[in-house]
Amino acid sequence: MKKLAVLGLTAALAGISSAALAAPKPFEAIEYRQGIFKAVKWNFGPMGDMMKGKSEFNAEEFKSRADNLAALSKMPLEGFVAGTYSSKTAALPAIEDDWETFAKGMENFQTASAALAETAKSGDKGEIGPAFMQVAKTCKGCHDQFKD
Repeated sequence: MKKLAVLGLTAALAGISSAALAAPKPFEAIEYRQGIFKAVKWNFGPMGDMMKGKSEFNAEEFKSRADNLAALSKMPLEGFVAGTYSSKTAALPAIEDDWETFAKGMENFQTASAALAETAKSGDKGEIGPAFMQVAKTCKGCHDQFKD
């Protein structure tokens, strides 16, 4: 009987911990998505500098950063949790009001980032340019509508 009670208590605690993990606190969601976007900037900024001629184009570095960006593009959406649009974030409440458009924009960012990573394999700056600009357009589109 004691083993059954311990097993029941363990199962109950596991259920409570899982529920707690499934619902992040608002500040955790904000920190999560902001961290990802800092990593996006960390990779996208140097690629932009290479494309603008502010730094020397390095095909291997560009490819690596494009691969990172493609991976990162899949991550931020889960951090946009209802009720996490306050003075501590530049994300606008319009995200909640028009979730479908916002989610579609994030999907476009993922698609464009994957295409950029694929194009970057060529190492040809001329070929990469349009794919890079497509990613930039997806960023601008969301920023214009959903970021303060």
